[in-house]
Amino acid sequence: MTSPSTRLALHGGPKTIAQPFVRYNPLGPEEVAAAKAVIESGVLSQFLGRWGADFYGGPKVREFERACAEYFGVKRAITVNSWTSGLVAAVGALGIEPGDEVIVSPWTMCASATAILHWNAIPVFADIEPDTFCLDPKSVEANITPHTRAIMAVDICGHSANLDALRAIADRHGLRIISDSAQAPGAMYKGRYAGTLADIGGYSLNYHKHIHTGEGGILVTNDEDLAERLCLIRNHAEAVVADKGVTDLTNMIGHNFRLG
Repeated sequence: MTSPSTRLALHGGPKTIAQPFVRYNPLGPEEVAAAKAVIESGVLSQFLGRWGADFYGGPKVREFERACAEYFGVKRAITVNSWTSGLVAAVGALGIEPGDEVIVSPWTMCASATAILHWNAIPVFADIEPDTFCLDPKSVEANITPHTRAIMAVDICGHSANLDALRAIADRHGLRIISDSAQAPGAMYKGRYAGTLADIGGYSLNYHKHIHTGEGGILVTNDEDLAERLCLIRNHAEAVVADKGVTDLTNMIGHNFRLG
């Protein structure tokens, strides 16, 4: 029998950390000044759910998106009100339809799978690698069926999935890739930012992430057509498609996923 003093806390032993950590405040004078300037402008949101200049939001949102695109080295960055919304938009932008299958990790927050269910598609769980907890490419390939349309690779705890192997599998089978890099903004994979090697990637701006806006998310892509579909799903697509001249109406039921 081990004594109480040598047991792990999990098994009834003493706790190594006896009191909660002091909450860290990541907001400083620059953030306070920026928020104050927006409040004093009297314009807290400039999105309009119709086709026109304000369809893409106001100057602060666009400025932030340009800064994100430049930082991550992608053509387009699209903000949303949460990364859960970002995942829903990403799956929809790929044209995933009812009955389609999307391979995803089971070792992740529930939104990775429920974003697939949102479009009446089927999440198919592949196994994870024991050292990274990211998708195991061998398991991914073993789970591909005639109904598979995409792979959602989740970058867990700041560690990128094996995108080279997953991209090779996707190319062999004609599949798309979504990178759920909620936990990995700034992580690198072979000289490029995690999330930028997929057809659509992105990051969470939830309050306990590396960079936060309270709630929010950033989608990134190098595909202009996908970027526009993401913008449509973000902002009431059904009210915009006619005036914008959209001809592919797949998944063009939109939402209010707008970030301020």
